[in-house]
Amino acid sequence: MPAPTSLPDNRPALVLGGGGAFGVIQAAYIQAAWEMGFRPQLVVGTSVGALNGAWVALHPDEPAQLLKIWLALDHLSLVDWHPARVAGRLLRNPLSAASNDVVRRLLREHIPRGSFESTKVDLGIVATNLSKGEKHLFRTGNLHRAILASTAIPGIFEPVTIGGDLFVDGCVTASVDMVSALEMGATEIFAIDLTPPPPLARPRTALGVLRQSFAILSTSTTRAVEACLVAQMPVHVARPDLSGTSPWKLEDSVGAVAHNLRLAHRALAGVFDQDGRVAPTGTCWVAPPGSGEAGLDAPVDASRYFSLLRHRGAA
Repeated sequence: MPAPTSLPDNRPALVLGGGGAFGVIQAAYIQAAWEMGFRPQLVVGTSVGALNGAWVALHPDEPAQLLKIWLALDHLSLVDWHPARVAGRLLRNPLSAASNDVVRRLLREHIPRGSFESTKVDLGIVATNLSKGEKHLFRTGNLHRAILASTAIPGIFEPVTIGGDLFVDGCVTASVDMVSALEMGATEIFAIDLTPPPPLARPRTALGVLRQSFAILSTSTTRAVEACLVAQMPVHVARPDLSGTSPWKLEDSVGAVAHNLRLAHRALAGVFDQDGRVAPTGTCWVAPPGSGEAGLDAPVDASRYFSLLRHRGAA
């Protein structure tokens, strides 16, 4: 689909939240939004959203290629939880239980241009400055270091040292950083939140209370920011169904891509207007031909984006 005409003062923002292996779901929603005409002028990404966001900023017209990369990650496991290896790692490096090798490999293979100045649209990458106790938005300099900092899950992956300060996962301070998008000049925001909803079951342990409390904190913070911004500009936060999936591993990338493309098309119906712009809350218009319920529920042939088997190893 050709890019819609963009007004000089129009700055659509794509804001991508963190969520580990849920990134394949995020990539499907990015593809669906692109098919509906959405063309971001700036991107803000946190954790896995930093990885996906960097690709979009470097290749804004090739979202299908991002899905192709995820296709090649069948049986992906972010962390090797074998007790002996975790213990050995902690003895060698008490700051982390595992190595962030997966992200390093993805950067090496798919994002070789390692600077923000290489991007085609403005990019902001969110990390947490552990030394200063605050959010940090990277917009210039070494792109690889910024992504490694944004994906450094506290206690799991080693903090990244930049400029003498320690940085960890941006989800600690802003899982879905719409505020930074506003500060970068966004006039409308499409965000993809990969935060699992807080469990509603009564917790049975102290750890369960802690986990549930932090889940509520993250969710309520994002919703509070959304409520503030929606009064200023068109904002839509997509919250995919994460049930039956894990943020730590991806076992069936082909199935995940096809399934989530179908769900994304259904979830985003009516979110963008005929020019690909985020529609203000309460807007209603006639959907284009072929976008009815039958089309939304029809099986998605992922091969229309790439040859699944022939190009698998070349992703």
